[in-house]
Amino acid sequence: MFEYGYEAVKHMTDRRSIRNFIDKKIPDEDLKLILEAGLKAATGGNLQPYSIIVERDKEKNRELSKMCGGQPFIEHADTNLIFVFDWYKYSIYAKQKNAPFNNRKIYMHFLIAIEDVMCAAQTIETAAHMLGIGSCYVGSSNSCGKEIIDAYGMPKLTYPVVILSLGYAAEKLPPKAPKMPYDMMVFEGKYRQFTEEEIYEGFEAKYAGKILELPKKEEFLEERLAQFRNALLTTYDEEKVNEIVEQARKDGFINETQRRFGLHYRADVMYTGGKEIIKMMKDQGLENFMAAGEIYNEDK
Repeated sequence: MFEYGYEAVKHMTDRRSIRNFIDKKIPDEDLKLILEAGLKAATGGNLQPYSIIVERDKEKNRELSKMCGGQPFIEHADTNLIFVFDWYKYSIYAKQKNAPFNNRKIYMHFLIAIEDVMCAAQTIETAAHMLGIGSCYVGSSNSCGKEIIDAYGMPKLTYPVVILSLGYAAEKLPPKAPKMPYDMMVFEGKYRQFTEEEIYEGFEAKYAGKILELPKKEEFLEERLAQFRNALLTTYDEEKVNEIVEQARKDGFINETQRRFGLHYRADVMYTGGKEIIKMMKDQGLENFMAAGEIYNEDK
């Protein structure tokens, strides 16, 4: 038995995110099996404050893709699983049992519920991988929460946290994404004390040589640099920002970390977008961050 487990763990180290699916249906019995595995995942206090919406209709998957920024793999996946933060069901049951229930206002319940969602999602992702089914997480479901809520008739006290797209991978698999070195991530007994040089070398082992070439056409170049500038202004003073932007203009490219936080997960847009997500959650009756100390001042 354990030898099979050893082979399974080795197989886990070979996983990669799949964004190119073939047109092949996942058997119903296989899908149910991996979903049942997810429902057996670890959960704080055995509360299971989540639900999973299964979407297999091609037209609805196309609409879901549009909602989530037009990522094509969502449309072409055989199945999309929408993982829902869900205090609605428990709120009803607690009232039926005359139990106190204000979880929607408690930060710790919010945190535990998010952890439970991800435990279930990751168990399902792993189970799918074990059965030869590829997958890719979609985090932008947070940003289009209102659209998903309306499209799927979700009640108050629920919110879409993440989507997992499932399907069989195209014949040519993508390369495995490089990860951080083991000793940069795993520490014995206490947090490792790094030198700045060690941190630099650790990240370079993962990202070295990766760049994003900037557009050659002036109009597109200026638009991209303006976006980059706005992100940089969240962190540096204007003089330093001008220096960084001009260096990028001169080089004709930006490095991978600049791309990630300057153009992909844009520091300025992520902040304002987070504020909008919290507002959408509040509209759903979920006020966890408000109870955590008004992270975002509503007057600003």
